[in-house]
Amino acid sequence: MRIAFVGAYGNGKTTLTTELSARLGLGRTHGSAMRNPAGGAPKPLEETTESELIQLAARRFIERSVEESSLKNGFLSDGSVLHEWVYTKVRLAVGRYPEPAADVKTAVRSGNTGIYEEVVDQLSLLAQEHARTGYDLFVHCPVEVPLAVDPLPISESFRVLSDKLMLETLGKLGLPVHVVTGSVEERISQVLALPNVPSPH
Repeated sequence: MRIAFVGAYGNGKTTLTTELSARLGLGRTHGSAMRNPAGGAPKPLEETTESELIQLAARRFIERSVEESSLKNGFLSDGSVLHEWVYTKVRLAVGRYPEPAADVKTAVRSGNTGIYEEVVDQLSLLAQEHARTGYDLFVHCPVEVPLAVDPLPISESFRVLSDKLMLETLGKLGLPVHVVTGSVEERISQVLALPNVPSPH
């Protein structure tokens, strides 16, 4: 099984995939930290320019694709190849701390990022094609608890917009998504009950 766990930052994907990887004996894939773009001085994600942000998203797309293809017996993807493109799209459109908005399409843009968004929209088509053929199952971890990091890397509005865009993208692709909720153990039980998920060791 090639299972992708999707959801916004802080929704519990890493905790869930780490625990399930140990129980199921499946490899766990995830991209490297999005920081230090090539060609310049090291810098955190928060300080990257629009073009550097796109470079980092492309790097993680390549890393995920290569790592997933090497795991012939199946894997659990912490985020999926769609994750970076959703983050990049929302970041370019509304910044890290946007005002509350219904969705990314109608959100008020701050700054001249239109051309970068067009590039991201085109590159995201590659990620969407990979998602269509590269995973057997999508599991969504929704927003259930507030962000606990201080200072916050993103706002709650950013997290909600990201989650909504991810689900809209999967819906547009016609890919079924299984939602798991509750505690870590409750989420694990729900994943293990899904069709064709292997039994724990």
